[in-house]
Amino acid sequence: MKQLIAAFSLMFLAISATALASSVNIRFAHLDKNMDGAVSLAEAKQDKEVMRQFADLDENEDKEISKEEFQNFKP
Repeated sequence: MKQLIAAFSLMFLAISATALASSVNIRFAHLDKNMDGAVSLAEAKQDKEVMRQFADLDENEDKEISKEEFQNFKP
């Protein structure tokens, strides 16, 4: 019985992580209007939450948020 509960718990965590990753990817794609793989400052202006975090998200300070940097976004 413990193994069954553990298996269901792992499955739930995997599904939750996938759903979260999907919503982040969808939000990134929505912001990346020119589909160049990065969210520019101009593109970020359409989302107040992203704008508030822009400087923190732009880890390499290139004035763009890459998909990898966007993974750190906390809505």
